Amino acid sequence: MGAKLGGGKAVQGDINVTPLIDVMLVLLIIFMVLSPQMITEMSSQVPGPQKDRPKPKDADRPNQLVVAVYEDGTTALNLTPMDRTELFSQLRMRLDAREADKRVIFVDAHPELAYGSVVAVMDLVKDAGKGNSGEKSVRVGLARMKDEGPARADAPADAPAETPAP
Repeated sequence: MGAKLGGGKAVQGDINVTPLIDVMLVLLIIFMVLSPQMITEMSSQVPGPQKDRPKPKDADRPNQLVVAVYEDGTTALNLTPMDRTELFSQLRMRLDAREADKRVIFVDAHPELAYGSVVAVMDLVKDAGKGNSGEKSVRVGLARMKDEGPARADAPADAPAETPAP
């Protein structure tokens, strides 16, 4: 900032910004104080209590597709162990026979399994859902049946098999 020395009474062409800065600071403070009061609600979808939720029909459970990925990396479809190529063909066959709104597959992976292995199985499920035409899509949901991981078909008879909750 410079100062003029001398006695010249010439018109000064510079703008005095001090009042502008004062006004802007006052407006900033006003908006900072009022902005938390302007937000009165935030929309979210929270599930209701358990008693209000519709229970799944028992007739729908046999039609659910659950892909289990065990701790050693083996896979199973509805507790039937199979390798990944057979899993792909079984999923494609079963999904092609379904309507578009019923193309849902649940993936249950062991909690100690590496993230990349689970993603690889989910990609396989997505690819199987595309079908021959490539335009159909499938919804993939993550399920967790037990804390120890997915139930095996060769589990002891006294261990109850859990079914996924939709």
